[in-house]
Amino acid sequence: MTNLKTIDAETLLCQPMRRVPFLVDDLLAPGLYILAGAPKVGKSWLALWLCTRIASGKPVWKFAVRSSTVLYLCLEDNQQRIQNRLSEMVGSEPDDFSSLHFSTEAQTLTAPEKGVDTGLLKQLHEFVAVHSDTRLIVIDTLQKVRTAADVSYGCDYNDLSLLKSFADRYRLTILVIHHLRKMKDDDPLNRISGTTGIAGAADGTLVLIRSKRSESGAVLHCTGRDIQTRELTLEFNQDGHVWELRSDSAVDDPVPSEEVLEHLLVWLREAGSFSGTAEELSATLRQRCGVLYPGNVLTRKMRSCAEELERYGFVCRFRRTHDRRLIELERVGCVGDDGIFAGGENIDATVAERDSKAASA
Repeated sequence: MTNLKTIDAETLLCQPMRRVPFLVDDLLAPGLYILAGAPKVGKSWLALWLCTRIASGKPVWKFAVRSSTVLYLCLEDNQQRIQNRLSEMVGSEPDDFSSLHFSTEAQTLTAPEKGVDTGLLKQLHEFVAVHSDTRLIVIDTLQKVRTAADVSYGCDYNDLSLLKSFADRYRLTILVIHHLRKMKDDDPLNRISGTTGIAGAADGTLVLIRSKRSESGAVLHCTGRDIQTRELTLEFNQDGHVWELRSDSAVDDPVPSEEVLEHLLVWLREAGSFSGTAEELSATLRQRCGVLYPGNVLTRKMRSCAEELERYGFVCRFRRTHDRRLIELERVGCVGDDGIFAGGENIDATVAERDSKAASA
């Protein structure tokens, strides 16, 4: 029997936090996501647009994307309908969409046999093996790849867990399109058709709800393990068949990690290194840069930007002594007199530009 693998809290706290490699910043991370909505509400139009944006490397509304190969399983459509929709959406855009692939047929979900993928998972494995830069797979719709007639929690959870395991294994995003139940509920998750096992197995859910079918507006309710809960107010553009962003309920972080990173690098260019508590570092930054970050906020932000610090020539470590927790910053790269760090960005210029924009606002 394999021993249980554990990690103690102190060791965990001393490890730098690695940034989640988002496919769509703050919206889609690697893992399994559900896009749910009523029939004919515009889910497929939204999914197709997402695919074109990611394949071409263009932002999804205000969110930056990670360009990659995309597979869209349009299991309720045919090639002619896909061609018509794609033509109406992209028109004469000069972008290259050769990295966006479609299929109108796929096998159903079956559990791996002796560790070997079968059914749909085998087909996905074969596609990813050929297209190693695949980062998004869309399944339209969930019911088309299921075989069991059982609608129990266990069946829902097991089926979705197969897809989640595949997404985790290849560190890609699987977006599954699903329907809503007719019964209304104040909680968007409770409106997803089936048991709570569907939302429970997924890493995130995007629920598209229109108040009235005749209206062009809708709200996309977004929640998940790696994303901030937010409501995106959208409006459907009939000319381009695109959902356009009107507002975002998420409140911007009052202390962006990028701001903390910029002030740290300006100070470290002169200091070179640091060893002390978060409160001591906070006091130093307040004295040298005129900014005040609470110690707990500073620690959290530094964990999230540890990789960025390395790009600029500094290593960040967290260590505990017998009576306190220390933050250690050590220079491992070279810095020129012009303020250029490893990575090639002028931090002084970046900070000056940001401060100027803040003042004018």
